Amino acid sequence: MRPLRPWALLLGALLGAAAAASRSYPHVAVLDGAAAYRLLWGRRGSALAFRLEVRTRGYVGFGLSAGGGMASADIVVGGVEGGQPYLQDYHTDENRVLKKDPQQDYRLEYAMENSTHTILAFSRELHTCDPNDKSITESTVRVIWAYHHKDLGEAGQNYHGSTRGTKSLRLLNPEKAEVSPASLSYFDLTNKDVPVPDKDTTYWCQMFKIPVQHEKHHVTKVQPLIQKGHENLVHHILLYQCSSNLNDSILDYGHECYHPNMPDSFFTCETVIFAWAIGGEGFTYPPHVGLSIGTAADPQFVLMEVHYDNPTYTEGLIDNSGLRLFYTPVLRKYDAGVIEAGLWVSLFHNIPPGMPEFVSEGHCTLECLEEVCVLSETREFRFVLVDVKCYLLLCYL
Repeated sequence: MRPLRPWALLLGALLGAAAAASRSYPHVAVLDGAAAYRLLWGRRGSALAFRLEVRTRGYVGFGLSAGGGMASADIVVGGVEGGQPYLQDYHTDENRVLKKDPQQDYRLEYAMENSTHTILAFSRELHTCDPNDKSITESTVRVIWAYHHKDLGEAGQNYHGSTRGTKSLRLLNPEKAEVSPASLSYFDLTNKDVPVPDKDTTYWCQMFKIPVQHEKHHVTKVQPLIQKGHENLVHHILLYQCSSNLNDSILDYGHECYHPNMPDSFFTCETVIFAWAIGGEGFTYPPHVGLSIGTAADPQFVLMEVHYDNPTYTEGLIDNSGLRLFYTPVLRKYDAGVIEAGLWVSLFHNIPPGMPEFVSEGHCTLECLEEVCVLSETREFRFVLVDVKCYLLLCYL
């Protein structure tokens, strides 16, 4: 048996490390448009473990912020300087002044640096009882990030300049806990070479037909298919149920939504049956619930609305993002439904100036609810919140 060469041992070690990282950090997000800042994370009991892979040989910053800015943020800064790793727990006040925390709650696990990248692995308890820290909950959070080509110690607190940003994420997203069986059927609803205009925001609508099923099936999971490199371009995706009286001629093209020349068929699509937004992952229905397809009353034509966010007015962008729907003939106990609750925002919905706080209330009458959910014998409704978005509710008995 021939002995392994040193480079083979190194390659094996690297592959093993990569596989271990995948197991330890089931969630991954690219935080910047240039794919220079990669965040991996996973839960470990009462703590959350993070791994930052950033294209820099200087310091790396990561934090949690209520509003997505530097003010009143919970921040950790680390790197490798002179071969020595460092990691410090900081916070900022309302004036964005960076201050070192008296209580250091981020625990460095390891740090590495090569000719192009810095890698930091650390962990933190979900709840630290530190007034300067942000608790990590199941809600969507705003993470902030930054990096610099120099380390902190070279010239004090080097300003990161434009290499910074924010992203909305669900750090305690449970989606990866349930893996869809390989045998589960699915179909894709994706845009085809959509030219994204060089303007700040664009809503693009495309009509699709649900593949014909000869009997009732249940959709059990919906997964976003975001084109690689467009993670920050695709802001959200909505899927609407449309009239069943349409024909296949409306499937030939897409069009900008809410445009004066928008096809009339688009106006028949009013009921939201699924919603995804940046920072989210796939959505799996509860094990006893599924979205019904295949019957005459189920969606036949659907409209997918994609919101493109292009604040840099980048030209020449072509997108093919969309959704993947997994379905099964094994029916669940309940059919899923959606109810939209809240208050429509319009030009007539104004917040008076100078108000310290302002509350908008939306009420749904019993008659309105009866159209969506069947009343139980006690004339009470049972709702299960199935997403962090307030307008997605599952109604069943």
